[in-house]
Amino acid sequence: MCCLKPKVTVENRLSIPIEEETLQLLDEVAGYYALSRPRLVQKLLREGMRAARLDHAAGLYARREVTLERAAEVAGVSIYEMMAYVRERDIPVQRRASDIRADAAAMLMRSGRADIAERLVGG
Repeated sequence: MCCLKPKVTVENRLSIPIEEETLQLLDEVAGYYALSRPRLVQKLLREGMRAARLDHAAGLYARREVTLERAAEVAGVSIYEMMAYVRERDIPVQRRASDIRADAAAMLMRSGRADIAERLVGG
């Protein structure tokens, strides 16, 4: 992803009003990273969207609407990253045995161990 140039068309451009002070800050920070203003805005949007997805997924998990495995999928991160995110924010781990089995089975399925996953969920 580092070396791919995004395809920019008229349809995927965004035009928004930005205050002068914010533009000055953008230019200042762009200098820190040796990036152009548009590249910095893309970087900040990507990072902001990643943080928003993590926050949303952690909220779902905290309300017990999803398992940790599903929260990681929603956030677009590994289960290990999701575990660290939840731990850093002191979100209580509310695990039922069925949640643990479901998470373990999903990991086993991704690892190509469907036979073990089926026994785990079945038992």
